[in-house]
Parts: sequence; structure tokens; C-alpha cells
Amino acid sequence: MNFDRILDYLRGALSFLKSQGERFFSYFETLPRLDLALQLLILTVVFLFVLTIIIAIGVVLLRAKNNLASKRYSRLERSWEGQIMEILSIDEDETPSMIIKGRDRLFFVQYLYRFASRLRGQELQIIKDLAQPYLAIIAKNLKRGYPELRARNINILATLGFPEFIDPIIHSLKEDAPIVKMAAARILAHVDYPEHINLILPELSHFDEWSMNFLASMLSEMGPAIAPRLREELLNREASVRVRIAAAESLRKIGDLAAPDTAAQVLEAGDDPELSATCLKLLRDMGTPRFRPLLLSLVNSPIEIIRIHAFSALGSVGSKEDASVLLAGLDDPSSWVALQAARALYQSNSTEVLEKIARSDHVRASIAQQILTEVHGL
Repeated sequence: MNFDRILDYLRGALSFLKSQGERFFSYFETLPRLDLALQLLILTVVFLFVLTIIIAIGVVLLRAKNNLASKRYSRLERSWEGQIMEILSIDEDETPSMIIKGRDRLFFVQYLYRFASRLRGQELQIIKDLAQPYLAIIAKNLKRGYPELRARNINILATLGFPEFIDPIIHSLKEDAPIVKMAAARILAHVDYPEHINLILPELSHFDEWSMNFLASMLSEMGPAIAPRLREELLNREASVRVRIAAAESLRKIGDLAAPDTAAQVLEAGDDPELSATCLKLLRDMGTPRFRPLLLSLVNSPIEIIRIHAFSALGSVGSKEDASVLLAGLDDPSSWVALQAARALYQSNSTEVLEKIARSDHVRASIAQQILTEVHGL
């Protein structure tokens, strides 16, 4: 059959379809409106019925397929568990291998990942050795599937193949999906790899949905080695405020001794109020009396959150000499600022001043009574 004959057949088929279509529409054009509406209603009902039957058959077939797969996976798990327990009980230097069929290798690695969560030390290393030949399959799947699956694959590589498969995890840090990006960042934030801070910080601004406490904890787990880089980022006015806050919180959790001086520079620059509040918390926990002049200048800030944390920090690094300033803080229009001023009075060993206010008709007498109650446990 040559090409011209094929074209003739195609033309004939198209001509037939066209003629049938014209007959179909001409039939409906001749019908009265009521009959036309009835015919269309019948056709719609028939179409929906056929569609429902097709969907029902699909659901049944999918359920049957899933049931068969579930039973097969259960059999595999029982078989693998017996073999793995036997391998773990053998006292040999060389880990025996397991023969896994090609179609079961991905599921085998996922099973080992769940198994590994219950093990430590040498036993965990045996599980890693069993998974090693098949981890490349997981690495290839880091860019496939839905985001939650890709994030799980990153965790599998981190548990069973770190640091051998560190490069695919680094590439995943550039993913658009936040859950994938965060999974990669958590793995890369490792105490043995402080250089990863340069990879993580540029991506940190994308983690808007994650709590600041979580981000700071993640960074602080990398240890004191990253402190210089965090101080640099804290001073970087071109960086995201959220990233700078995370840097400050991380420095506070790490306990970096040079961090208070960096925080003071940020406070003197008068940047974002939330960033200033975070720096004041850092001075509260790690500051020394030499920061008193800076704190005394901030207790009169027009921004409430800065006044709150300035009084809190002054209570930690101040002394009885600041009693008059702290006493004036009790008259602040904000009850939260007054509460911190009262706590600072107690911290600066001005308990007698608080007791006097608590017994008076001072507008903040109830706050003074609250602080004394907290202190004495009454």
C-alpha cells in the first residue's frame, strides 16, 4: 500500500465522519424545542451513566492492584526481616549481601530506612552496608514524584548514605518545593560540615512557613565554627530581616562570646524592630554592664517591643544605680513594658522598691505584687 492510497483512505474516513456529523446536527435542527431538550437530556444521562461505570471499574481495578501490592510487600517484609535479623546476629567482619530483585530494590531501601530508625552503632552500619548498592536508585529519584516523596528520599539518603551521597542533597537545596528545600537544609546543617552554612544562608529567606525557633535551632546545631559567618550575616543590611533574625537567634543559642558586640552594632544602626528585639534578647542573655548606656537609651524608644526587651536586658546587666530608670518604666502606658520594668527591678536587687509599690495605691501595684508572688512562690 503506497502513500497515495493511505491519503485516500484518510480522506474517505474524514468525509464519512463529516457527513455523519452533518446528519447528526441536522437531525437535531429539525426537532421541536421540547423534543430537542428531551433528546439532549437523555444523551447527557447516558453519557454520565457510562462515565460512572468507567470510573467504578477503574476504582475496583485500582483497589485490587493496591491489595495485591500490599500483600506482596507484606510477604517481602517478613522475608527480609528474618534475613536481616540473622545477618545482625552473625559476628563477622564482612557484612553478607542480600539478593534483591530489580523491581523490589526501591522498596527494599525504603524498608531498610524504617528498620534503621530502631538501630544504632554497628548494627546501623550493617543496615547502611546492605542499602549501599541500591542508594543510587534513590539519588536518581530526588527530582521525581511529589514534593513529600522527594523529601523522604532525601532523608533516606541522609540516614543510609551520608556523606557519600551529599552532592545530590546539595542540589536538592535549590528545589522550588519548600519541604524539599528544608529537608536538604536540615541534612546539610551538620556539625562536621560548617562550610555548608554558605549554602544554607542564601536559601533561608525561602523558609517563611517555618518557625524562627526551628531555623535557629537548625543552624546552631552546626556548632561554634559557623559563628563568624553568622555575625557577618547579622551585620549585612542587604540580607533579609528574617535571615538576620535567624542568625542572631543562632548566635544566642551557640553562646558566641563575640555576638553581643555585633548585636550592639545592629541596635545602634536602628534597623527593623523585630531584629532589634532579637538583638536585645542576645544582650539580655550574654551582655555585660558595658552595654548599659546603649540599653538606657533604648528604654525610651517609641516602639513598644524595643522598650520591653530593653528593660528585660537592663535587668540582666544593670545594677541598683538603674532603679530610678526602672521605676519610671512602671509608669509606661504599656502594661507589658511595665511588667518587664518590674522584673528588672527585682533582678537589679531593688526588691524593697517593689515591696513598697506593692503596698501602695500605685497604678502598677498589682504588677509589683505579681512579680513578688512569682519570686516567692506565694
